[in-house]
Amino acid sequence: MIREYEQKRKMRRILSSPLILALLAIVLLFLINGAWNIWQKDRESSAALQSAEERLARLKDRQAGFQSAIANLQTESGVEAEIRDKFDLAKAGEREVVIVDGNSASTTQTAPSSESFLQKIWDFFTIR
Repeated sequence: MIREYEQKRKMRRILSSPLILALLAIVLLFLINGAWNIWQKDRESSAALQSAEERLARLKDRQAGFQSAIANLQTESGVEAEIRDKFDLAKAGEREVVIVDGNSASTTQTAPSSESFLQKIWDFFTIR
């Protein structure tokens, strides 16, 4: 029993020695540094994943637009509409029609008056 007590005391003295505590502190610093590096890489990979997912969504939208344009160009009316749009062409016998809105046609612009600035001020303060 005394022997066991002496062994425990010797072990405590060895473990609480400054050299062992310094070695444990160094090991702890290496472990903290490794955990910090892993955490930073996890954040970087999460940001890269989010960026890649956003890019994938944009590319899928573009693909859907291209597929609808291809489907439209596979019809005769789609090809005709694209040719009319791109090359500003019309069929034989077609003419351009300009439709004028009734409200915009009734608006007229007034000609600028020939009175000078001083004449306008004089007219403002005098009664006619």
